[in-house]
Amino acid sequence: MGKIVVWLIVVFVALFALRLANVAKLRARRAREPRAPKAVEAMVRCGHCGVFLPRSEAKPERDGYRCADPRCAGDHRAPT
Repeated sequence: MGKIVVWLIVVFVALFALRLANVAKLRARRAREPRAPKAVEAMVRCGHCGVFLPRSEAKPERDGYRCADPRCAGDHRAPT
């Protein structure tokens, strides 16, 4: 029974060592890869409800921008 426990411990230690080596390789590989800068998008404020949202998601209007939320104050259209 004692030999089985010793062998189980040896196997788990070996697997743990392999796991640590793989994590170290992954970190080194990620450190070498060039990181692309994240795209920064301008935020605009809805003229009706005041919520800030990305410009690509806003609907331009005469008096500024508007969010696409059908529950937005001043939106009298039926939800789609």
